[in-house]
Amino acid sequence: TVTAAPVEQYFVDVAEDNMFFTEITWLAQRGVTRGWDLPDGTKEFRPVTPIARDAMAAFLYRLAEEPEYTAPTVSPFTDVSTDNQFYKEIAWLQAEGISTGWANGDGTFSYRPLAPVARDAMAAFMFRYADVEGYTAPTVSAFDDVSTANQFYTEISWLAENGIATGWIGEGNDGTDIFRPLNSINRDAMAAFMYRLENLD
Repeated sequence: TVTAAPVEQYFVDVAEDNMFFTEITWLAQRGVTRGWDLPDGTKEFRPVTPIARDAMAAFLYRLAEEPEYTAPTVSPFTDVSTDNQFYKEIAWLQAEGISTGWANGDGTFSYRPLAPVARDAMAAFMFRYADVEGYTAPTVSAFDDVSTANQFYTEISWLAENGIATGWIGEGNDGTDIFRPLNSINRDAMAAFMYRLENLD
């Protein structure tokens, strides 16, 4: 559940006037993000840095309160070794069906752990994490740049209908709303998505 608006500043680079201060601090309170330790004992969050796919796995695993899980001795992904710092979290993501990765064409899959998470993939992660069932996407897209044929149309539509992702309102060429599905998602926006997801009824 979402707590009351925090008052403590956890990260030196996330001031109280940051538009996502509440969401980012909530993420820290939940232990979902730990940030980077600085030499003077403070921490930074790096809010406008795109979030990598390995860190996204860690965030979702922690958001789920680190369920008991034993990772397999053989990695499900060719580019994620069993000694990867986030191996357990990435393997859990695959086991839960939250991430399928990319087919290599020979029966194996890759995860691309250091690649930034695109906004459309984030929608898919959130949709699968929430284990949504019985949702039917509308026949008309909420976003001018997301067609109904988009591979993640259902997931993006669900995010929009539930207020998890608002996109850019009126910033399309003709004043329509846009989602920018292929843009990398920054760490501050990811915090907002997770906060809103956990605040759903």
